Amino acid sequence: MSRQHSPLDVCNQILEMDDSIRFVGRIKDKKVVAFARNTSKTPLLDSELGNMAHYWASIKAGVEEMFDGPLGKTNWMITAKEYVKLVTLFLDDGLLIFSLEVEADHDSIIKQIQNLNLSL
Repeated sequence: MSRQHSPLDVCNQILEMDDSIRFVGRIKDKKVVAFARNTSKTPLLDSELGNMAHYWASIKAGVEEMFDGPLGKTNWMITAKEYVKLVTLFLDDGLLIFSLEVEADHDSIIKQIQNLNLSL
């Protein structure tokens, strides 16, 4: 049986998995319910733009779900920017969003997170 973890505990656990992880957030009902930042890295967005980025991740996820019937469920999506990678993992009850350094091995990190099998 999987143990229930708080969203903040899970964010912190994921943040500690790899030094290339800059930010981890948990979104439910289009709202960030918990997040953790890598304090050794300078944030690239101010608070207002950060909130907008989180909201936009929810909007993009909603658009992706329109195609779930004919194409199958979306597992994750990535946006590769010049300075950072933005990753969204689709969960049964929301999203897990995180940002990575550009050179990060996103496939490996995504698999590690999926293998945690945590209930949050």
